[in-house]
Amino acid sequence: MLDISSWGTFWSAIGSGRFSQDVFKQILRGLPQDKRALKAHVSELAALPVGDNEAELYPVLQACSFGGKQIWRKGNSWANACFRDYWEPTATSVRRSPANPMQPSPKELQRRIEALVVGMKGVTCLNDDIITTLDKAFPEDAVVYVDPPYQGSTGYAFGFDVIRFIERFSELNAAPLFVSEGVPLNADAIMLTFGGAKGGISGNKKNKHEEWLSRF
Repeated sequence: MLDISSWGTFWSAIGSGRFSQDVFKQILRGLPQDKRALKAHVSELAALPVGDNEAELYPVLQACSFGGKQIWRKGNSWANACFRDYWEPTATSVRRSPANPMQPSPKELQRRIEALVVGMKGVTCLNDDIITTLDKAFPEDAVVYVDPPYQGSTGYAFGFDVIRFIERFSELNAAPLFVSEGVPLNADAIMLTFGGAKGGISGNKKNKHEEWLSRF
């Protein structure tokens, strides 16, 4: 696995066994029980210097991110850190259930990460730029999957020219390359279909994003 953002830091810590569950649980224990107070609390956490616990704090901040937009480390600070308020439906709201300021909940996030700590130890994750994968060819029996920031979607800390990457990868490699995008990238692309609701926070969003898988 390779990711230059804080996800790469997180997965590198998981795979190497350096992820501290004690630190992570301490962060979760510090979250307020009152959901209406959560936004202010995580805003204070995000205003502090990143420090040595980026891997443990990042999934908590990201779970509270407004609209699921990516938060990232910029130097020693958190960038794009905008968090959700607790939201309740009004008489005219299409959505009839409250929207929690943290998704998944602290309990569920802890359950998932505990499963990763046990089940994904040993995975190799490089916290690096994807272009470094073009330094030499992959083994022919490798399978390479790339999930870039979708074109025209919400902003991310890092991006790259996915079409140029595909061209350079294909020049160097015989291994198959699968690319996930919001649009088909070649004639063999297939649209993936998933369950789940539409809607966004208010329930007014008409359509979900499309996801296409293209093989090269």
